Amino acid sequence: MLPVLSAASSTPDLATKTAVFLSAPSFAVVGASEDESKFGTIVFKTMLEQDLNAVPINPFVSESQGISCLDTLASLPDPAHTSISIVTQPAVTLQILQQASALGILAVWIQPGAQDDAVLQFLNSTTDGTTYIYTPTTDTLGPCLFANPAMPDLISTLQMLA
Repeated sequence: MLPVLSAASSTPDLATKTAVFLSAPSFAVVGASEDESKFGTIVFKTMLEQDLNAVPINPFVSESQGISCLDTLASLPDPAHTSISIVTQPAVTLQILQQASALGILAVWIQPGAQDDAVLQFLNSTTDGTTYIYTPTTDTLGPCLFANPAMPDLISTLQMLA
């Protein structure tokens, strides 16, 4: 797998990217749903448990965890100060990344399994200033959980905030 390159002249390390992601005053989870067993919902629920200002984005369900779902990233009130987690199928992920880039989203954490070669190609060719975090699916214990201790997953990272 190719490394994700940033718009900066050097690639920030994971700690820097994570700090940028967590610095946002607002968060969104694309793929959160009503289904408690889905990883999008688990990520969203974990954000809420950490008292983060988070909203679900899913055009196919009305709410997640009792909070109304937004239909699109364009519905976010302040995209430039929002970090998003993407837990979708790769074809949907690519569309979300294109929207995030156009809206100037602060940071994007792509969960394992949400990327394919087209997503990786987008990540390696974009110079939009958004911070992107992802891990190869071969380096995971399952969706949203990394096997490599040097690459912490979003759920564990959020739980360490407590």
